[in-house]
Amino acid sequence: MLFLSIALGLLTGGLLGLLGGGGSIIAVPIMVYILGLEAKAAIGTSLVIVGVASFLAAISHYRRDSVLIRTALLFGGAGAIGSYLGAIAGKNLSDSTQLILFALAMALIGALMLMQRQKLPAESASIEGNKIAKILLAGCGAGALTGLLGVGGGFIIVPALTFVVGLSIREAVGTSLLVISMNSLVGAATYASFVRCGNTVLPFVAGTIAAAPIAGHFAHHVRQNQLKTGFAITLLALSGFMLAKQFLGF
Repeated sequence: MLFLSIALGLLTGGLLGLLGGGGSIIAVPIMVYILGLEAKAAIGTSLVIVGVASFLAAISHYRRDSVLIRTALLFGGAGAIGSYLGAIAGKNLSDSTQLILFALAMALIGALMLMQRQKLPAESASIEGNKIAKILLAGCGAGALTGLLGVGGGFIIVPALTFVVGLSIREAVGTSLLVISMNSLVGAATYASFVRCGNTVLPFVAGTIAAAPIAGHFAHHVRQNQLKTGFAITLLALSGFMLAKQFLGF
């Protein structure tokens, strides 16, 4: 179980660094269905893992000029407020309801990314005027869903940074990692007020944190179209699995 936990942590951290939060999608089901944690404890632990690993991965992306600090602070500041409010609301939802909402959100975002036709900009535009308002609104909304669903929210933040803010997919991935770290710490602190977990997930945590910055380096060697398509397909596949699990009970 020790080596399995480490291996799963490495997988989670790899996805987190490569896909800008993809690891947060699989962290909770791994801890619930494989490592045996209760759902709320898994959610709180996941947010701690994702918060730390995202920050480390963001450093790797920052060194390659794909993290826009001002955008991240605006987006993440609004997102932190939304994350707190969403976590309070999520506390009162059943585990089944949270998982279904989570799966539906993944399916929607994955489909939107596959259907998008317009060319994403290679560089970010100025974030003045109404663009700041859009960033704050999108950040608060993404943060609320992060807290509500109990995940880092990269699958929401990356598309928001591309569709709303106008970043390239590479900039969106890098910037999302810093935003995720901010949102996750707020969400984790909120969940910590009403759940506890033991030290059985420490190997998983260690593997995740170790792998994220390494994977962040390789993200810059993947073509943008491949990165976007792979991200969307991952969301759709995981969404299908989770919905089948909830409704068919296999």
